[in-house]
Amino acid sequence: MNNTDRFTGKARAYAQGRPDYPASVVGLLTRESRRENPRLADIGSGTGILSRAMLERGWTVYGVEPNDDMRKEAEKRLSAFPRFHSVAGTAERTGLPGASVDLVTAAQSFHWFDAAVFCPEEARLP
Repeated sequence: MNNTDRFTGKARAYAQGRPDYPASVVGLLTRESRRENPRLADIGSGTGILSRAMLERGWTVYGVEPNDDMRKEAEKRLSAFPRFHSVAGTAERTGLPGASVDLVTAAQSFHWFDAAVFCPEEARLP
């Protein structure tokens, strides 16, 4: 089983069981952005837990998720946020244009990435 398929069929349970991120961390990200209309690439966004927190603070979020089930769950849960953009991509190939975001996050997904390929991809996004 590859890493992308690992979460197939588990999206709903994942969304219900995963806790939110601490408000202090989300607040720090928001304060440090120092942008009027900040844009985030949430890599390995899963069901959109971090994406939601950032959307609630006015961010535009590109949720990059390779697993169809996880991505569809995020799309359903975040459908009320017009600034959420679901992207079928991987950490190594996000599909996002260069210089398109202000911040890149990998909340709980970095350990699944091929770091040698992800790091140059991440570096071109902000």
